[in-house]
Amino acid sequence: MKSLILSAFLFALAVVTSLANSRTWTSADGKTLEAEFISATETEVTIRRESDGRRFTLALDKLSEDDRAYVKAKLEEGSRPDEIESGPYFSKFTGDWEKMVFDGALPYRLYASNRFKATESYPLVVYLHGSGQRGSDNESQLGGDVRNFAKPAFYDKREAILVVPQCPTDQNWTGNPGDQVIALIKDLIERAPVERNRIYLCGFSMGGYGTWGLLAREPELFAAGIPVAGGGSPNNGSKIKDIPIWAFHGENDDSVKVDQSRNLVKAIKDAGGSKVKYTEFKGEGHLISGKVFSDEETHEWLFEQAKVE
Repeated sequence: MKSLILSAFLFALAVVTSLANSRTWTSADGKTLEAEFISATETEVTIRRESDGRRFTLALDKLSEDDRAYVKAKLEEGSRPDEIESGPYFSKFTGDWEKMVFDGALPYRLYASNRFKATESYPLVVYLHGSGQRGSDNESQLGGDVRNFAKPAFYDKREAILVVPQCPTDQNWTGNPGDQVIALIKDLIERAPVERNRIYLCGFSMGGYGTWGLLAREPELFAAGIPVAGGGSPNNGSKIKDIPIWAFHGENDDSVKVDQSRNLVKAIKDAGGSKVKYTEFKGEGHLISGKVFSDEETHEWLFEQAKVE
């Protein structure tokens, strides 16, 4: 009986706590939603729906005046270092590849130096793997190409927060896993010491497609991108023309035809973009990611990029 009473008490406490962190959000057309505030920018807010825990990112101009005032007040509050240090990320800054799960759904590995301080900020590098590393073991996505970022020869010169999510089997980065990656990045911005003008996105093969796609979806979020052996719609050229991008492809790639990268690079240039670079490896096939990310020049270029606020 005591255990039943305790369980009931804990359940009631959880409900009260959840409701305490929730509020009613109202759209411009009068629709309402009970949800918890997660994070915000000057133009968007991310909230978690109370009924099922699903996250939504909404444009502020589509919300009520009261909602916009609430978000403005949240932005003015800012984040305190003590909140960051006691949060879910800082304790995992151990100098090793820590296993993490975001929002109960997206497994990922996180690497950050145990010397990091909450009072400082650090670049964020997100790496999207290819189709062969999909699954749920939260291990197979850590190939040698992405591990290069953590090698002392590179990391000691360019310390950063490294994040490598794992896409579920039979899905890809342009679907719901891509939504979760964006939500994870925005959560890190709010609750970890991320340098907001130096967020980088890289990916190989399926991850190259994901890199092109997420850059086009959130062009204001990223400072630079490196898509390797990927592709996407040339219609996105105008959306990403102002982002520094260095694309790589093998001339004889039989898995993802080289025209995928060529056409995207051309679309960016046709739209007036001048920050795109393209390297095509003569005689090479699909498996070029190790070559790309073991090159010092790749790392130097990436970490030199920063958004101008």
